[in-house]
Amino acid sequence: MFCPQCRCEFVGWADKCPDCHISLVEELPPIPEAADESISYEALVDLIRENGGQLKIDLSTTDVGMRRKGGFPYLGYKFAWAKRMQGDLKGNVVDLTTTRVGREKKWSFPYQGHGYAWTKRMEGHVGGNPLTLTANKVGREKRSSFPYRGYGFAWAQELTGECGDRLRVDLLVTDVGRKKGWSFPYSGYGSAWANEGVLTLTLNEQS
Repeated sequence: MFCPQCRCEFVGWADKCPDCHISLVEELPPIPEAADESISYEALVDLIRENGGQLKIDLSTTDVGMRRKGGFPYLGYKFAWAKRMQGDLKGNVVDLTTTRVGREKKWSFPYQGHGYAWTKRMEGHVGGNPLTLTANKVGREKRSSFPYRGYGFAWAQELTGECGDRLRVDLLVTDVGRKKGWSFPYSGYGSAWANEGVLTLTLNEQS
């Protein structure tokens, strides 16, 4: 099931998006054309070629998705992910949105729940040129505190993909946001998300 607003995919979740609070749908509508059309694909390829075949772009997370839930007995789970990341390439907008979220719940004795969520797939554009990224490395940490509080943290560390047929795209997360809290009795909530990263566009060798 998918959220038609944030375009995230939710497997085994509720009928509504936990972040947008609207009903999920079985199929997503087509992605609208990007408003920023200021650089053609050929011009983008030429720009990267002029920079030695590789160009790096700093990205920052501008929207974070979060969800919290409990379990019996005294188990608290919190999930967070980078919902949207944005940057700038010489005046051209770079805009990425998470379209698939990975999620996992675990618990340990006694009464410690660990919730993990991470960006599994992102879609977006560089100056109007569409790209898709898939996570290939996920960071994960588990912590606890007295009494009976478990905290789980997970985030996508590296994502890879393509922009057209001539550019490889890699996203390396350089900073991770974290949040920890608790509620009575004995429930700990930990969450983490990609906060900043570097998007690298590389010209394929055969190009």
